[in-house]
Amino acid sequence: MIICSLTFCFCSVVNDAKESVTILVVGASGDLAKRKTYPALLALYKASLLPSVTIIWGFARTEMTHYGFRHHLKPFLNDADECVVDQFLSICNYRPGSSYGDWESMDSILKASPSRNLVVYLATPPNVFAQSAAVLKKTLTLTPTNGFVRLVLEKPFGSDTESCETLLRTLNNQEWLEQQLYRIDHYLGKEMVQNILTLRQQNRWLNSLWNKDAVKSVHIICKESFGTDGRGGYFDRYGIIRDIFQNHLLQLLTLVAMDMPEKSCATKLRNAKLEILRKIPVINLEDCLFGQYEGYKDDSSIENRDTVTPTYACIRTWVHNETWRNVPFVLEAGKALNDRLCEIRLHFRGVKNGQPNSLVLRLQPVPTIFLTANVKTPGFSYNPVSARMQVDYGQALMPDAYTRLLLDVFRGKQANFVRDDELLASWKIFTPILNQTEQLNIVPEPYMRGSTGPDKRVEFLRSVGAIPSWSPPPSAL
Repeated sequence: MIICSLTFCFCSVVNDAKESVTILVVGASGDLAKRKTYPALLALYKASLLPSVTIIWGFARTEMTHYGFRHHLKPFLNDADECVVDQFLSICNYRPGSSYGDWESMDSILKASPSRNLVVYLATPPNVFAQSAAVLKKTLTLTPTNGFVRLVLEKPFGSDTESCETLLRTLNNQEWLEQQLYRIDHYLGKEMVQNILTLRQQNRWLNSLWNKDAVKSVHIICKESFGTDGRGGYFDRYGIIRDIFQNHLLQLLTLVAMDMPEKSCATKLRNAKLEILRKIPVINLEDCLFGQYEGYKDDSSIENRDTVTPTYACIRTWVHNETWRNVPFVLEAGKALNDRLCEIRLHFRGVKNGQPNSLVLRLQPVPTIFLTANVKTPGFSYNPVSARMQVDYGQALMPDAYTRLLLDVFRGKQANFVRDDELLASWKIFTPILNQTEQLNIVPEPYMRGSTGPDKRVEFLRSVGAIPSWSPPPSAL
């Protein structure tokens, strides 16, 4: 096996966010805000990518002063020099409220903010999205900003088609416009995910192979080495399909399968993804393998000791259009597996006496591109041998997904956010299988923590044509 490795260096993007802005983080004392939202804002501050006049307000039910909140937040801001962190914290303020519906507290925040532009990040439990959005809308009516207002929402966006429709209808009734809503799927901010479109657009030879005539199967896999420890109670209400498949994996599928629009504007890109989502049929039970790692039920936060919530799933689906007719798309994800790995694998049709070629786009842990080709065996033999070419991003300095996506919010770029019709179409694909597994009380296959998944996994992957002829380390079958 021959490896050709390249390493790139990346520079920071140029700041074009020139206007002032007020940032309101609702749920600022929570885990998401501390671990993701504020570190991403710090990264933008450190790179001088925030507007020159930026005020950040945190809002939550926890009673704290400005100084108490900064002390509470500082241990999570360790990706910068202490002086930079202190400068960043000086623009961070905090206001407690009696509830997420405390409009008087929100109103006081807006009145104390000099900027006419507002970005609101709802880092709250999903059951209070509608309440927080309604209070914010009321506040903006009383204290208009006269600038842009952008509302950032975190998944989950509902738990099935019906609840998704209810949430969309509620936001619409509150008179939120779609161009004001930024629904985050952080996978869309990952470096390799954003590279998919560039690879397809800028490499004509590759794009010519991007169809059913050349591709035998597509395997999208997301393995996590950690379990649900500490959040089992939350996870048990949703399961692996709602947690990863309906959003992350389905978004990756659309980027692989969609027809490339002539212009890469947000509307055309999201229209192209929507077209693919509407060509995916509902999932059949016989196309699914479900698993649950041993010890999952021992989590003290899980109330139902007989729970059959899957922590692993492998699902085959199709795209019913001329480009991808009869090409299986296999989606696989699980927790407490042997590795932390996320890849998109395109397996090409083989040739006589040669091994099939594969293209692998690795999202994590390190963004990497692998391509296999059949070459002459070195030496006197003329037999073909499979060689692996590798493009490795190595130690390149790249922004994390949340940092990149928040910058898009400030710039008003919506291409990497999920539109309402995309969201609804994705739920329509998975809601029937969710209902069926719950009604039939399908018992998932057990698997050992730290393994590759259920014992039936390899057999299932082989049956749908998803096992590659090779597997780049550290991936394992």
